[in-house]
Parts: sequence; C-alpha cells; structure tokens
Amino acid sequence: MNKAGLTLMEIIVATVVLAIILASATNLFVVGRRYIQHNRSRMIGSELGRFFLDPLHLNVTQAEWGDNCLSGNLTDCPRSQRLDNIYNATYTFSNVTDTDLRRVTVDIKWNEIQP
Repeated sequence: MNKAGLTLMEIIVATVVLAIILASATNLFVVGRRYIQHNRSRMIGSELGRFFLDPLHLNVTQAEWGDNCLSGNLTDCPRSQRLDNIYNATYTFSNVTDTDLRRVTVDIKWNEIQP
C-alpha cells in the first residue's frame, strides 16, 4: 500500500519545527528593539551631559572668572536638575590637586521605557 501524502505525525513534527523557528525569530526582534532603545537612551544621555554642562562652560571665561559659581562660592552652582520628568542630572564639584581648577562631573540617570 503505497499512498501519496503526509501522515499525522509528519504534520505535527513540521508544525512544531515551524513554531520553534517563529518563536526564535520573534524573540530576536524583541531583543533587537530593546537594544536599539537602550542605545538611543545612552546617546540622549550623552547629549544631555553636554546640555547640562554648557551653562557652566559659558560662565567660565577670562573676563568673568571671578564672578561665576565655579570660581567663588559653590553654593551658587546648581546641584541637580530634572528634564522632562525622565532625566535627572546631579553635579559633583571637586578641587583639582595643586591647582586652582575645579572638576565638574555630571551624573545623568533615567528610567528606560520598557517595551
């Protein structure tokens, strides 16, 4: 008895293999999307670092060196800022050893939106 066609077992095996392949491909797209969103947030964070440091940078000119928050009283300098209720910038000021310079570090934190 030689019949052309597929048995039920062959159809079940083919369906299971196809389901595994589709699940893997879907997972690959989801992970790729998360990776892209994470890197986009990091790029935005680095640009925001520049955004938060620019006001301090503009104050540090030779003509105004004695009148800005970095050269005198640090209480006039901002300690933290918030942007769009997502990004939090915290400033840290420290003296550079054996110089009259100050080091400013901006730590930017945010909560990534989960897909």
